[in-house]
Amino acid sequence: MARGPRRASRSQAREEALAAASAVRVPARCDVAVIGGGASGLAAAVAAAEAGASVTVLERAVECGRTILATGNGRCNLMNAALRGPAPAWGRYNEPAFVAAVCGPGFGDDALAFLEDCGIAWAEEEGGRLYPLSRQASSVREALLARARRAGAVLAPAREVTGATPGADGWHVAYGGAGGSSGPAADSLVARSVVLAAGGGEGLTRSLRLACAPYEPVLCSLACTPADGRLDLGALDGRRAHVVARLLRSGAEVAREAGEALFRPYGLSGIAIFDLSRFALPGDVIALDLMCGMDRDRGRRLVAAAGGSATGVLDPVIAAALGGADGAGVLELARDLRFVVSGPAEPERAQVTRGGLLVSQFDPATLAARELPGLFACGEALDVDAACGGFNLAWAWKSGLVAGRAAWGAACGGTDRTSA
Repeated sequence: MARGPRRASRSQAREEALAAASAVRVPARCDVAVIGGGASGLAAAVAAAEAGASVTVLERAVECGRTILATGNGRCNLMNAALRGPAPAWGRYNEPAFVAAVCGPGFGDDALAFLEDCGIAWAEEEGGRLYPLSRQASSVREALLARARRAGAVLAPAREVTGATPGADGWHVAYGGAGGSSGPAADSLVARSVVLAAGGGEGLTRSLRLACAPYEPVLCSLACTPADGRLDLGALDGRRAHVVARLLRSGAEVAREAGEALFRPYGLSGIAIFDLSRFALPGDVIALDLMCGMDRDRGRRLVAAAGGSATGVLDPVIAAALGGADGAGVLELARDLRFVVSGPAEPERAQVTRGGLLVSQFDPATLAARELPGLFACGEALDVDAACGGFNLAWAWKSGLVAGRAAWGAACGGTDRTSA
């Protein structure tokens, strides 16, 4: 049987990516330098370059757009339909007033228009989640990279920015080769304006003397232990259930989510748990209702109809773990399963990094830094995060477009060269 071409090993793929990055010639000067080549950085680059600015994107990873590949479990949850129309779901964000001021009532439609102009088709799934029609994050990444290149943006990965300093002739941006000895060499460029579009840059923000909330993983699994100490989470590994999940602190409800929970040996995962992870603290309690509010009388009738078993209502494996033989008792336990939170689990797999530049330092109309002319920020660089379901990527698209367009205006005096 004939076999297809052998896939390159990870080390080979990395070496090839570094070689491609080293071949990119970074100009000594440009109109707009974008620090960070993820979703918001690419949107900013497209907005500025299509308006006529010369744009250079500096990305510390060996390829631009890599973070997009991990979104939506590799399917890329582009946006949420709840952001369309005259009353977007601002309450899904930690800074709802700021996001509303930046994005405006046309938020969702603006984001979708941008994706449409990239050649990306989408489809809606449960909960208003919008995915690319291909259900592949790679198709979104490739479309964004292609549009940025067509617009003339220079995409320079494997360059980690080490400093940005304002000067009389513009912003001096220093970068080091992030790929080691086989990657690009350290250098610098001068830009008329700069867009910060990367999270996790504590050193850079400190050098700019900007206030920054500490970075921490959110939208991740939670390490938990059963409150009664009897339930064996190992026996439930990989089992899923649709639940109503409540986060309790000192007995008071802090947050509530409906959706999927996934049992793991270390605790809980799934979309509902990811959303609660934005608020959870060690010592908090998660209470799961696997009955999702089902009337008790109906539950008893169903158990009786099944000869005393709860397996017609619950996953049989979960029912067995809760006691199995007494169906009515199993359903009662399933209404209020409690777990004590110890902290994030697998933080390296978190979908979002919370924290970043405090939004009070930026003008929501342009995302310009109030005290540093020529500096703009978008996406995860700012202390904005949201629930699962496409809300975070929607913020990346729209905030990138706002910052990129404003950075072009600051660098080029507001004269759109494409219409000159």
